[in-house]
Amino acid sequence: MSKIDLNLDFDAIRERIDKEKHGIKPSIWADKVGVSRNVVTNIHGSVKQKPSLEYIVAVSKATNKSVDYYLWGTKETNKPELKNDTPQVIVEHQDLIKRYADPVQGKEINEQLIDIQDTDKTLFQSAVSSIKSIWDTAMTIRQVRGKKTASEKNLKNGTDG
Repeated sequence: MSKIDLNLDFDAIRERIDKEKHGIKPSIWADKVGVSRNVVTNIHGSVKQKPSLEYIVAVSKATNKSVDYYLWGTKETNKPELKNDTPQVIVEHQDLIKRYADPVQGKEINEQLIDIQDTDKTLFQSAVSSIKSIWDTAMTIRQVRGKKTASEKNLKNGTDG
Protein backbone atom coordinates (compact mmCIF):
# COMPACT_ATOMS: atom_id res chain seq x y z
CA MET A 1 0.00 0.00 0.00
CA SER A 2 1.43 3.37 -0.96
CA LYS A 3 1.54 6.34 1.40
CA ILE A 4 -1.06 9.06 0.93
CA ASP A 5 0.13 12.66 1.02
CA LEU A 6 -2.50 14.75 2.78
CA ASN A 7 -0.49 17.98 2.55
CA LEU A 8 -1.08 18.78 6.20
CA ASP A 9 0.28 22.02 7.64
CA PHE A 10 1.38 20.82 11.07
CA ASP A 11 2.29 24.34 12.21
CA ALA A 12 -1.27 25.47 11.49
CA ILE A 13 -2.67 22.36 13.22
CA ARG A 14 -0.51 23.10 16.26
CA GLU A 15 -1.70 26.75 16.26
CA ARG A 16 -5.37 25.69 16.21
CA ILE A 17 -4.72 23.31 19.11
CA ASP A 18 -2.74 26.04 20.93
CA LYS A 19 -5.83 28.30 20.73
CA GLU A 20 -7.81 25.64 22.59
CA LYS A 21 -4.97 24.97 25.04
CA HIS A 22 -4.26 28.67 25.71
CA GLY A 23 -3.69 29.32 29.41
CA ILE A 24 -4.04 25.69 30.44
CA LYS A 25 -1.03 24.12 32.17
CA PRO A 26 0.54 21.21 30.24
CA SER A 27 -0.27 18.68 32.98
CA ILE A 28 -3.93 19.73 33.08
CA TRP A 29 -4.16 19.73 29.28
CA ALA A 30 -2.56 16.27 29.17
CA ASP A 31 -5.17 14.94 31.62
CA LYS A 32 -8.01 16.57 29.68
CA VAL A 33 -6.84 15.13 26.37
CA GLY A 34 -5.76 11.76 27.81
CA VAL A 35 -2.08 11.82 26.87
CA SER A 36 1.16 12.06 28.81
CA ARG A 37 2.62 15.42 29.76
CA ASN A 38 5.67 14.59 27.61
CA VAL A 39 3.45 14.43 24.52
CA VAL A 40 2.06 17.88 25.31
CA THR A 41 5.46 19.45 25.97
CA ASN A 42 6.99 17.85 22.87
CA ILE A 43 4.23 19.23 20.65
CA HIS A 44 3.62 22.61 22.29
CA GLY A 45 7.02 23.28 23.89
CA SER A 46 10.33 24.20 22.30
CA VAL A 47 10.65 20.90 20.39
CA LYS A 48 7.55 21.60 18.22
CA GLN A 49 7.10 17.93 17.28
CA LYS A 50 4.40 17.20 14.69
CA PRO A 51 1.16 16.21 16.44
CA SER A 52 0.19 12.61 15.70
CA LEU A 53 -3.21 11.72 14.32
CA GLU A 54 -4.01 10.05 17.66
CA TYR A 55 -3.25 13.29 19.48
CA ILE A 56 -5.38 15.35 17.08
CA VAL A 57 -8.29 12.92 17.47
CA ALA A 58 -7.90 13.03 21.28
CA VAL A 59 -7.92 16.85 21.22
CA SER A 60 -11.00 16.77 18.98
CA LYS A 61 -12.78 14.45 21.39
CA ALA A 62 -11.77 16.51 24.46
CA THR A 63 -12.78 19.86 22.94
CA ASN A 64 -15.85 18.68 21.01
CA LYS A 65 -14.48 20.20 17.82
CA SER A 66 -14.20 18.27 14.58
CA VAL A 67 -10.98 16.66 13.43
CA ASP A 68 -11.49 18.57 10.17
CA TYR A 69 -11.21 21.83 12.09
CA TYR A 70 -7.81 20.87 13.50
CA LEU A 71 -6.51 19.31 10.29
CA TRP A 72 -7.70 21.89 7.78
CA GLY A 73 -9.24 24.77 9.73
CA THR A 74 -12.77 24.22 8.45
CA LYS A 75 -15.38 26.59 9.85
CA GLU A 76 -17.61 23.79 11.16
CA THR A 77 -16.06 23.36 14.58
CA ASN A 78 -18.67 21.42 16.53
CA LYS A 79 -18.74 17.69 16.11
CA PRO A 80 -22.11 16.08 15.55
CA GLU A 81 -23.24 13.89 18.40
CA LEU A 82 -22.43 10.28 17.60
CA LYS A 83 -25.03 7.59 18.05
CA ASN A 84 -24.02 4.51 20.01
CA ASP A 85 -24.12 2.41 16.84
CA THR A 86 -21.53 4.60 15.06
CA PRO A 87 -18.34 2.58 14.55
CA GLN A 88 -15.24 3.89 16.26
CA VAL A 89 -12.25 4.83 14.11
CA ILE A 90 -9.17 2.75 14.82
CA VAL A 91 -5.95 4.60 14.05
CA GLU A 92 -2.98 2.47 13.00
CA HIS A 93 -0.27 4.75 14.39
CA GLN A 94 3.14 4.04 12.87
CA ASP A 95 1.86 0.76 11.39
CA LEU A 96 1.62 -0.74 14.88
CA ILE A 97 -1.05 -3.26 13.90
CA LYS A 98 0.92 -4.30 10.82
CA ARG A 99 3.83 -5.29 13.11
CA TYR A 100 1.83 -8.17 14.59
CA ALA A 101 2.52 -11.62 13.18
CA ASP A 102 -1.26 -11.79 12.72
CA PRO A 103 -2.55 -8.27 11.80
CA VAL A 104 -6.18 -9.36 12.30
CA GLN A 105 -5.37 -10.33 15.88
CA GLY A 106 -3.49 -7.05 16.31
CA LYS A 107 -6.55 -5.08 15.20
CA GLU A 108 -8.77 -7.05 17.58
CA ILE A 109 -6.38 -6.40 20.48
CA ASN A 110 -6.23 -2.71 19.58
CA GLU A 111 -10.03 -2.50 19.50
CA GLN A 112 -10.24 -4.24 22.88
CA LEU A 113 -7.73 -1.82 24.41
CA ILE A 114 -9.71 1.15 23.04
CA ASP A 115 -12.88 -0.30 24.58
CA ILE A 116 -11.10 -0.67 27.92
CA GLN A 117 -9.74 2.89 27.69
CA ASP A 118 -13.20 4.25 26.92
CA THR A 119 -14.77 2.25 29.77
CA ASP A 120 -12.57 3.12 32.73
CA LYS A 121 -9.28 5.03 33.00
CA THR A 122 -8.08 3.05 36.05
CA LEU A 123 -8.84 -0.26 34.36
CA PHE A 124 -6.99 0.91 31.25
CA GLN A 125 -3.92 1.90 33.30
CA SER A 126 -4.03 -1.52 34.96
CA ALA A 127 -4.19 -3.23 31.54
CA VAL A 128 -1.24 -1.16 30.28
CA SER A 129 0.74 -2.01 33.42
CA SER A 130 -0.01 -5.72 32.96
CA ILE A 131 1.03 -5.58 29.31
CA LYS A 132 4.31 -3.88 30.25
CA SER A 133 5.01 -6.55 32.89
CA ILE A 134 4.32 -9.34 30.41
CA TRP A 135 6.54 -7.61 27.84
CA ASP A 136 9.37 -7.31 30.38
CA THR A 137 9.03 -11.02 31.14
CA ALA A 138 9.08 -11.90 27.44
CA MET A 139 12.23 -9.82 26.89
CA THR A 140 13.92 -11.52 29.85
CA ILE A 141 13.01 -14.94 28.45
CA ARG A 142 14.29 -13.90 25.03
CA GLN A 143 17.60 -12.75 26.54
CA VAL A 144 18.01 -15.95 28.57
CA ARG A 145 17.25 -18.10 25.53
CA GLY A 146 19.67 -16.04 23.45
CA LYS A 147 22.44 -16.49 26.03
CA LYS A 148 21.69 -20.19 26.34
CA THR A 149 21.83 -20.57 22.57
CA ALA A 150 25.13 -18.70 22.43
CA SER A 151 26.52 -20.89 25.25
CA GLU A 152 25.40 -24.04 23.46
CA LYS A 153 27.08 -22.87 20.26
CA ASN A 154 30.29 -22.13 22.15
CA LEU A 155 30.24 -25.62 23.72
CA LYS A 156 29.78 -27.20 20.28
CA ASN A 157 32.69 -25.12 18.96
CA GLY A 158 34.84 -25.96 21.96
CA THR A 159 35.11 -22.38 23.27
CA ASP A 160 34.09 -20.82 26.58
CA GLY A 161 31.03 -18.49 26.63
